[in-house]
Amino acid sequence: MSVKIIADSTSDFSIQEAERLGIELVPLKVSFGEEEYIDKFTITNRQFYEKLKSSDVMPTTAQVSPQRFLDVYAKYPSDDIVGIFLSHNLSGTYQSAMIAKEESGRENVYPIDSASVTVGEALVVKQAIRLRDEGLSGKEIHEKINLLAKKVEMLAILDTLKYLVKGGRLSSTKGFVGNLLGIKPIVSVKDGIISQYGQKRGMRNALDSAVRDIRALPDYDPRMPVGFSHADNMADVDYLRTHFRDGDVFDMGSVVGTHGGPRAIAIAYFRR
Repeated sequence: MSVKIIADSTSDFSIQEAERLGIELVPLKVSFGEEEYIDKFTITNRQFYEKLKSSDVMPTTAQVSPQRFLDVYAKYPSDDIVGIFLSHNLSGTYQSAMIAKEESGRENVYPIDSASVTVGEALVVKQAIRLRDEGLSGKEIHEKINLLAKKVEMLAILDTLKYLVKGGRLSSTKGFVGNLLGIKPIVSVKDGIISQYGQKRGMRNALDSAVRDIRALPDYDPRMPVGFSHADNMADVDYLRTHFRDGDVFDMGSVVGTHGGPRAIAIAYFRR
């Protein structure tokens, strides 16, 4: 029996890359007032960030519905399905996938909470693809990836906390100086929870600090891949890549960008 891997669009694979890797993207939605867009499919990343900068309306996002997942499951009636989704702490998408599994009555559908988002989720998906290509069953992939997802963490350097706070993904900014003097906030994503991590003056200082802290972790696993994602800010990704041997790069789409804002940078890595 073959295995089909699906992932939601906040994994930030491009449509072309998803096709190349043989995975199906299930998109979330983003809205500017009454204008609704399908992440990756009806609005490009560049179009979104241009609109974000010019619009007086703060965008909102919507999770994938159980019915949408039922439709996707029905496309692969004879395959094991492994679905990898953003943290349940950030969206109800994982819960929708679980509801659809129950309604489908299928035992060979395996939703997984990646405990992350954007590049953190993407790293988990890439490991599932590797296991699929090694010939493992959906059940075997589910068991291994559930354990692996607990080892992925992420640091994100933002231009501002405004979007995270307004989007309800960060409840407190206590101790943050603000945008005075170019102070850049750093947040962590661990076990699917976004928390304030630190702040540095200037983007490069913040990037350097994140790199140092990751490498200084006693259980940082350099054998596993590192990944980067960015919100229309490739120049800073290029700078980060000089500090690591390699690493895939992902463009933050409209859903992640709604909460991270323009110029955000994320680094995802594995702990042992």
